[in-house]
Amino acid sequence: MNSPTRATPGTIPEEAARLHQESLVIDGLNASWFLERKVLERLHRGGVTGANATIAAWHNPTETLAMLGDVLQLFRDHSDLVLQVKSVADIRRAKEMDRVGLILGFQDTEPLGDNIRLLNVYQAVGVRIIQLTYNFENRVGFGCQAPEDQGLKPFGREVVAEMNRLGLLIDLSHCGERTTREAIELSEKPVAITHANSKATLDHPRNKSDEVIQALAARGGVIGAVAVPAMLTRDFPATLDDYLDAIDYLVQLVGVDHVGLGPDFMEEMPQEVIEKVLVGLPPETMRLLASIPPTQGLESVARLPNVTAGLLERGYRPEDVRKILGENWLRLYREVWGA
Repeated sequence: MNSPTRATPGTIPEEAARLHQESLVIDGLNASWFLERKVLERLHRGGVTGANATIAAWHNPTETLAMLGDVLQLFRDHSDLVLQVKSVADIRRAKEMDRVGLILGFQDTEPLGDNIRLLNVYQAVGVRIIQLTYNFENRVGFGCQAPEDQGLKPFGREVVAEMNRLGLLIDLSHCGERTTREAIELSEKPVAITHANSKATLDHPRNKSDEVIQALAARGGVIGAVAVPAMLTRDFPATLDDYLDAIDYLVQLVGVDHVGLGPDFMEEMPQEVIEKVLVGLPPETMRLLASIPPTQGLESVARLPNVTAGLLERGYRPEDVRKILGENWLRLYREVWGA
């Protein structure tokens, strides 16, 4: 099949369009429905070189293996658009081939059940990033919506050690404060908060305290700024400037070497999946989330070039823009994956 032609990024300035096209662009967390080709096409239009693709969260081992089967078939069915990323070299290969590299990731450790040895299986088929908890309590620890966060459980400490051994990147985005802090301290390798902002910019349960973000950075980790409107502002609709403000704050807090993109797009998500994503949240919260319009100027992953243009307009040097767009994630992947 012929290689697809990458779309010219909108009406952004030529300098920004060129920088975006030349850069390694990594979407630090994308929870879209990847089995829908339109999602893959938008990733490509957005200039994405690699994306941390959520393929499981609350799913049990049987459900997870079924989804893995579908996603592995996706790489064959859409080889003109995507390839699987198992290493940093694969991300560079995706850039050379003008493909989108998908990094298989989980947003919970429920896919393990109570069997830590399944980490071996998931690592072998190409899973590279796993979040320790989703919103509530599980066998590993506590999520940000749990009534009380008692930190990592004994099984969670075993999971952290085994993920370190296997070269799996630990993601703490949905974890509670204590669970997050303990995992940062326990892990022998740098960890990630793939999609969150600072509570100082908006006090939201999913955002992180400055102290946690600083601890993450001090040990070499990276935080991906999230573009979910409810985590950016209470003055809807959220805008691209709100997202750039969140990036600015993180850069000022921990330095440009520890900040990346983690927009958390959920494009083409089936309604039944959306309902499971929101399970356990109060009805009024679910209604509010359903009514909020997308972040203006960043409604889709296809509009990521707007972020590049916005960062340049704010005075970021091109080399620092490249770090935020993808080089910081690449460095972290190399340190954790080992290749």
